[in-house]
Amino acid sequence: MECREDKTKARKTDQRMLPNSQRRFMRRIVSDFFHQDEVSTVINGKSGEIRKKGQIFRKRALTNNMANLHRRFQTENPRHKLSMSQFCKLKPFWIIQRRVTDRETCACKTHENFGLKIKKLHQLGIIATSSPRQIVQASVCCDNDMSCMYRTCSNCKNKKFPTTQNPSLKENIIVWEEWVTKSVPKKGTVVPTEEKEVRKAFLEKRHTSIEKLVELTQDHLSNFSRHIFNIKHQYERLRTLRESLTQNEVVVHVDYSENYACKYSKEIKETHFGGGNQQVTLHTGVIYLSGGKVKSFASLSDCLQHNAIATWAHLDPVLRSIREEHPNARDIHFISDGPTSQYQNKTNFYLASTVPFMRGFNCVTWNFTEASHGKGAPDGVGGALKNLADRIVSYGTSIPDANTLFEQLNLNSSVRLFKITEEDVKTSAELVPPDLKTVPGTMRIHQLTSTKAGLIYTREVSCFCDFACGCFSPKEFDFRDNVEPEKENTESVLEAGKWVLVQYDGELFPGTITQIVDGQYEVDTMSSAGPNKFFIPSIRYEGEKVWYYFDDIKAIIPEPQPATSSARHFCVLPEIWAKYTKKHV
Repeated sequence: MECREDKTKARKTDQRMLPNSQRRFMRRIVSDFFHQDEVSTVINGKSGEIRKKGQIFRKRALTNNMANLHRRFQTENPRHKLSMSQFCKLKPFWIIQRRVTDRETCACKTHENFGLKIKKLHQLGIIATSSPRQIVQASVCCDNDMSCMYRTCSNCKNKKFPTTQNPSLKENIIVWEEWVTKSVPKKGTVVPTEEKEVRKAFLEKRHTSIEKLVELTQDHLSNFSRHIFNIKHQYERLRTLRESLTQNEVVVHVDYSENYACKYSKEIKETHFGGGNQQVTLHTGVIYLSGGKVKSFASLSDCLQHNAIATWAHLDPVLRSIREEHPNARDIHFISDGPTSQYQNKTNFYLASTVPFMRGFNCVTWNFTEASHGKGAPDGVGGALKNLADRIVSYGTSIPDANTLFEQLNLNSSVRLFKITEEDVKTSAELVPPDLKTVPGTMRIHQLTSTKAGLIYTREVSCFCDFACGCFSPKEFDFRDNVEPEKENTESVLEAGKWVLVQYDGELFPGTITQIVDGQYEVDTMSSAGPNKFFIPSIRYEGEKVWYYFDDIKAIIPEPQPATSSARHFCVLPEIWAKYTKKHV
């Protein structure tokens, strides 16, 4: 009895600590905390919905356990003292602990590989923590400073994380795991004797000495610190943009959803197992307006192209709709993830700097989230629409094609829908010149800005203080001078084993072609030690070679010659180097 009375008193005391007004205030603070993308992630697909009292909520899965998140909450909100029990009670019900079925299937390769190395070093007692973030913090002056995280700070650019090695374990061979991408043969489904090369990712075991693993981790630290800075910076700037929109601005967040497989309410065996069902492209998005207004939309098409040309066929009716319904909106900001086939390429850059001006907008920005960290509201729109379509089929209505899907969703959903045809995609293709120049450093660009058709400014991270600001060193690129220099090599003479000069992030590298698959070239490049000075890395893993498109291969070259008597460094023939350096300055 005494124990029960003590618990009752404790419960009443806890409730007295949080009266209704304070409880509502703390509930909002805690809810905002749990909705941070670094604290919880959206669960996409049909299983990501939860209903309560007639409302549909999108589930979010926690990225850590509640104890660690409570400590983080206390660190970020030192003024608000909140017990662990109250912290758990105030958590929104749609934010759940991660289950096996909710496991991350789109994990970031950069995070995973660096984390696996750190985990192994921690197990060996070489470092004091297993947290990659703490390792980065121990290696820089300030993890919120771009120069420190990009390893250009004069004070910490050569700083390394602290290690304690046992001399008795020197040269011991250890094993750790790492994700690698390989090209593997795949037999044809129609003709089993035919094989083609496909790229697949595998979690493989690696073997090396402890010293080499420490060295490899230190070498990868600069890329990882840049990666996590970009993640945090983009999240914060894009969130601030959405929260501070003026009446003249609009934000459009877009993404392709996984194609919807059409279904009949009742199917014969040949249809169900024969793969005869049509597929429909879903390009989903969310429009953010001033005053906290939010609208969701989606465009449907039986054209299964997901490239930049198709993207602007899907976006064109959205732009027209915005101009009609919100004529004051003159500045438009796009947000998307960065797949090179869809958004982060020269064709999309060109169309983003031309089409909005044709529709009456004055200024345009296109902002990319960091690679593998682009999940957002459009994914939830796609999951909700596909879930609704499946429910319609389960009620007895067949959805055999894109037209029927469009009609049924229009009748049953509040999401604004647009229908895109093959002709719309062809019309979009006519807007693109035949020979567009490649924008230097395409893969590092996180923001494109344009105030004049065909002229863009690119940055490595986003900034919204002013369209003409000089923050983060914007680089100018003019598409109006859009003739690509004539290349002396043709696809017909490129073959495995040949030495070529390739362009990566605006820089030139020599390398050998190792594989050719579906018009793409795997090139084993040398590492740069300065202008026209290259070396062969001492640590080279299978699967780390980069794939290039034909446009990235600038020339076929002779094998590089030793640049020093020790033959540690090599160089491309000076006349070839000078010729192509001038072309790509």
